[in-house]
Amino acid sequence: MSYYSDSTIKTQYLDPRIYVENSRATFELDSNEAAYLPDMRLTFLGVKGTNLTNYNDLVGAMACVRSFTLYDGKQILSALNRQQFYRGFLNQNKVNSVNEKVASYLECSQLGFSINGTDRKVTKTSASHVVNTTNATTDTAWLDMREIFPILGQMTHLPTAVFKNLRLVIEYEMGSQVSNITNNTLTTLRPVLAVNVMTNPAVVDALNKKMLAVSWLEVEHDQFNIPSAPSNVDNVEQTLAIKLNGFNAKRLERMLIVKEIANSALEENANATLGFGQFSSQAVFKQKFQLRVNGRNMFPRASGIQGENEMLAHVCESYGDCNAYPGSNQYGMDISTIVAKGRDALGQLSYIGVYVGERIADLQIDISRTGLIDAGGAGGKKATTDELRCHVFGESRKQLTMAANNTYVISYQQ
Repeated sequence: MSYYSDSTIKTQYLDPRIYVENSRATFELDSNEAAYLPDMRLTFLGVKGTNLTNYNDLVGAMACVRSFTLYDGKQILSALNRQQFYRGFLNQNKVNSVNEKVASYLECSQLGFSINGTDRKVTKTSASHVVNTTNATTDTAWLDMREIFPILGQMTHLPTAVFKNLRLVIEYEMGSQVSNITNNTLTTLRPVLAVNVMTNPAVVDALNKKMLAVSWLEVEHDQFNIPSAPSNVDNVEQTLAIKLNGFNAKRLERMLIVKEIANSALEENANATLGFGQFSSQAVFKQKFQLRVNGRNMFPRASGIQGENEMLAHVCESYGDCNAYPGSNQYGMDISTIVAKGRDALGQLSYIGVYVGERIADLQIDISRTGLIDAGGAGGKKATTDELRCHVFGESRKQLTMAANNTYVISYQQ
């Protein structure tokens, strides 16, 4: 857009108005400015530790953040809860070359794979992104806030005459698997928010006249648990029918399910995070998935989608390319001869993703897995029978409509 080259556009770097280590950071945008542009960037996002290690391989430096919320006063404009699990999916939701050369450096992740010239195994061969012991030496992430708040991606500007009390709130969650050494005492760094400010009132007034309504897809979170199953018997199918109420009376577009191991200690061994740790999505044995939307089965066959590769096909059809490796979505394989991290990396990128595209009056998930007698991996994890915590991220269509006297209304589109 032409106004980005206007000489009255200036960049500000904001420190948080409120900052509590390992708890929260709050940025307040000055209402005396004419307007803010939506291309906000969060910088210096990360942690330091008492020991030198790497960030979580999948989520990178953003593993320390539980939620992001954009407020105007008390009004929530946009929010993303349990963002570590959604971010883990987004990080691998790219082609390999983008992760290897660009995204992994911005996120401090370990995605993007090559074939090692010595042992011929699939491995991450670019530089590691470290959690170090001082602010100056630890690596930090850079985040475009339009990836977190979809409303920003649909707006030309945020005039302070309309949004009088803009605040960005970050809530931290300092689990043991934010870094790859689990006995590391971690401390968040003070982040910095970079914003572009439009100071030309004439340009702002002209843009305000065109800002009648804004529509976007808000990513909302719900969850359910798959309880543990008997682990001393073989080939017993566990079937659940789950009613989700979080998307009722909303138009649901795409839906993603991330299957977290409920006991995160099972993703640890000898003070080390195994593979992607608790932020991974677990592969199970003979998985089946059916979605009942308003009383109607969405997929053919009573049991719906079956098997990990059929699940992966639906994920790619709905969300696009995924950065995978052999065994990333499979259960019970031995990939130690072809993947550098071997069984620690097995079955950790098994997502369920579908397109719904309907207004929800009743939403039911039918999901099943088959239990096996299993000694478990290095940490004792048995994904076929252990309790799983399923995070459901759904895109709900929302809109902001301008009203009189620089006021607005946010509602769900039908």
